[in-house]
Amino acid sequence: MRRIQDTGAAQIQAASNMSFYRAGPEMLEALLTHKFVLTLATIVTILLLRWLLAAAIARSNWAKADKRRRISTVHNYSNLLLVIGLIAIWITELREFALSIAAFSVAIVLALREFVQCFVGGVFQRSMRAFNVGDWIKIGDKFGEVIDSDWLSTTLLEIDPHGLGNGYTGATLFIPNSAFFTQPVKNLNFMRRYIEHSFALVRESNGVNPMAAKEYISTRIREHCEPFREVAERYCKLIEHRMGVELSGPDAEVRITTNELGHNVLTVTVFCPREEAHEIEQKVTEDFFNFWHQQFEATSRGGANTSASGA
Repeated sequence: MRRIQDTGAAQIQAASNMSFYRAGPEMLEALLTHKFVLTLATIVTILLLRWLLAAAIARSNWAKADKRRRISTVHNYSNLLLVIGLIAIWITELREFALSIAAFSVAIVLALREFVQCFVGGVFQRSMRAFNVGDWIKIGDKFGEVIDSDWLSTTLLEIDPHGLGNGYTGATLFIPNSAFFTQPVKNLNFMRRYIEHSFALVRESNGVNPMAAKEYISTRIREHCEPFREVAERYCKLIEHRMGVELSGPDAEVRITTNELGHNVLTVTVFCPREEAHEIEQKVTEDFFNFWHQQFEATSRGGANTSASGA
């Protein structure tokens, strides 16, 4: 009986030892797979090694400059090892986090693309100083006076694009700043007071000499522009100097051409005050049609007299 008990006890002890030996590697494996524990162990090990090496260097017989240099080298390499160790431990989580951040960033960019473009356009406009509040500008085919400008949009009070002398239309334009990257921006602030106003007059020939009409209209335009000629000349030179362009003013330009129907086209370009552009156009138009009517009547009477004399 005693022998049986001893044998049983020995078997229990052996089983216990075997379970302990099996539990040891399992526990070690569990500890190694637990990343927080592994992180803590890595930090403690590297810091301990750094402290031991720094203490050994401090107790050495090297010069103080050499000690400081070697201790600094130990600190730098230990920090590098610490960073590499932590990245190696958390590489899977870091990869997933980076992918999630990238996806989130793409979603944010797609959602706020227009906002970002407008903001960057506002920064671009302010860095280039293309215009200020109160300037006359033309963005693409939109023309108006700047009444407000912020980081996202520019507000214009629209001006009639079919002739700068015709004033405001009453419409308000809200232009996103992203348009500065896709459309040309023209600053026409120097044209606020004086402008180059062009218009065309078309008539059938009817036997009237168009060259005589050109000479007569040129004379009438000089008479209409005489009150502001000196001011227009100074302002024209100012604009040419600032903008680096040549204008037709202050003398008006009159051209004779023909259209596809064979009619005479008299094109007038006059440098005049913006407020008087429409009035000058009406006066020149009246002068032209009166002259043409008189010449046509004179030609008709001359033809009738010739016919009567021949009869």
